[in-house]
Parts: sequence; C-alpha cells; structure tokens
Amino acid sequence: MHDCCIMVKTTREVGTLYKIGIVGASGYTGAELIRILHHHPKCTVAKIYSRSLAGQPVSDVFPGFFGMDLVFSDPTEDDFSGLDLLFLAVPAGAAGEYAKRFKGKVIDLGADFRFKDHEIYSKTYGKQHGAPELLQEATYGIPELFRDQIKASRIVGNPGCYPTSIILGLAPLIKTGYDGEIIASSLSGTSGAGKALSDAQHFAHRDENFGPYKVGCHRHTPEIEKALESLSGKPHKVVFVPHLVPAIRGITSTIYIDRVMSLNEAKQLYAEFYKDEFFVRVKDAGDVESKNVLHSNFVDIQVYEDLHADKLIIVSAIDNLIKGASGQAVQNMNLLFGLPEHTALDFYPAYP
Repeated sequence: MHDCCIMVKTTREVGTLYKIGIVGASGYTGAELIRILHHHPKCTVAKIYSRSLAGQPVSDVFPGFFGMDLVFSDPTEDDFSGLDLLFLAVPAGAAGEYAKRFKGKVIDLGADFRFKDHEIYSKTYGKQHGAPELLQEATYGIPELFRDQIKASRIVGNPGCYPTSIILGLAPLIKTGYDGEIIASSLSGTSGAGKALSDAQHFAHRDENFGPYKVGCHRHTPEIEKALESLSGKPHKVVFVPHLVPAIRGITSTIYIDRVMSLNEAKQLYAEFYKDEFFVRVKDAGDVESKNVLHSNFVDIQVYEDLHADKLIIVSAIDNLIKGASGQAVQNMNLLFGLPEHTALDFYPAYP
C-alpha cells in the first residue's frame, strides 16, 4: 500500500509543479481539495494547515488518505514561503489576515472576498472585514461568467454553493435583460453546513426529515443579488428559500421567473449560452436530479414552463462540495495559472 502511494507521488513530481497550501484543510472542502489536487498533473499540495490539528498526519483525520505523507501545520506560525497559491477554507472573517500575509495568489472558499463593498459584507455577516483594502484585488469566481476577470486577479472569492446553482441557472436570461420576479427554492444535503456538530445535523433529527431554514434572511441572498447585478448592470431582488434534506451532498435549485419567452426560445438561449462550457450540461429531456452530478464538477440545467401560471421554471443541480466549493476553486486555480480549466476535474459523476 505504501509503496504504491510513493510511486504515484514520484510520478507527479516530474517537472515543475505549482506548490499549493490549504488553510483549513481539516474540513469537508479541505478534504476535497486534497483529493482533487492529488491527481493534478501541474500542482502538488505542499502544506496543509489547521491550528487545532498541527502536528497530526492527514490520515489521522481522514483515514481514507492513508499513505499520504501530509502533516498539518499551524498557519499562525508559518510564513507560507515557497507556495504559489493559498486556498483558504476558513470561516467568514478569518481570510483577510491570511490574504494580507501571503503575497501570492489566493482563493478564498469562504465569504470574505465575495463582495466588493465591505459594508455589504459587514451587514450580511455581522462583522467588520479583516482586509477591506484588498477587496478591489478580488474577483467573484464563477469561471463560466467572469473568466477574464478571474485570470487577471490575485484574489478570487469562491462562490457559495447555493449561489453557484442559482446564478448559473439564471445567467442566460439575466444577460438578455430579464428584470422580473425571481423566486428560488433550493434543496441541500447536510455537508453544506460543514463538519461542526449541531442539533440540526444530528442523525436522529435529520434522518427522514426535511424543511426550510433561515427563510427570508439567508446570507447567500445578497451574494446572489450582487452577482446578478454584475451580469446585468442593474439591481435584482431574489426570494431565496433553502431547505435541508436527509442526504449527505448535492444541491437542486428550482427557480421560478416570468414567462418572457417561449419554452423553445428559452431552451435555445440556454443551449447557445453554455455551448462552449465544459462543466455546464443543458438538458433537453429528462429531469434534473442531484444524483446525476454527485462527486463531479458538472452542473446540470433544465428549463421547463408552466403555461397555467405563465412562468418559466429553471432547475439546476450541483455537488455542493465540488462545483459548489472545492472543484470550482480548482477550476479557478487553473485559470490563474493559465491551465486548461478542466485539468484534474474532468471526472464523471459517481453512481449510485
């Protein structure tokens, strides 16, 4: 077992590799980053960080990584020297300090660099931004929509999982000038809440149970609205209702808008808009389900119509930990390094 792992690592180290660090590598998104980057032909995970787990081998925390020689370090005691890029998988409010200390490229999987306006951030997250002077260096990181800006940035604010599914589901219509009502209802597996323990995540509570939470006040609503404004140049109001379901991973978002065009026109619009996007699969038949994208960086989108209510209905599905977090972060990293976006991400979903 050990010999096999050593051989794989030796093969990956042939040639010049970008050296990657991951702060907050002990969470679900950190584990996904390690797993994806282990197979990246142009990168190597050089350092992983966790203040509480410093000195422990990664396989002590994630037994599935048995054979890897990575050991957690304390990020407060490291100068990040020799690294080309730093992933920050840390809670809101913590990323700013690391982004100030590290002068290389940064991808924040948290919330600190998703807004250009620090006042919107403070209002949304209830705290002052740790590095407001860096916000103008950051770009909101949905590659399919902001590719050129991402390439030219030092800091990327990786989007939230719910916003990724909703923004990609709406983008073609928003770009055509749609300014009507938007209602989005999303279903998510429990891994979106991270590893922290809570009564809501307890198996006895969550199993065979689903329902909405933070109705009318979810912190991803401003993120969705600001991204749509970036696409259209005008403000949008979004009704967003998230739900937790008894599943580990996956997000399915159902979006209701005014029927401003026929179903055939909408289908043609979406097919044309995303025709060159490797990770966006616009379905023409069959229903969109989370199971069909799990463990992949794909997003599936389908457009329907309700003639009775005069509405178009867009359904999108993603894996919240990959396209909704770590996979999209690696996609952004590939852009920053001038690599093909699908590098290390062109794996298909696992079924069942």
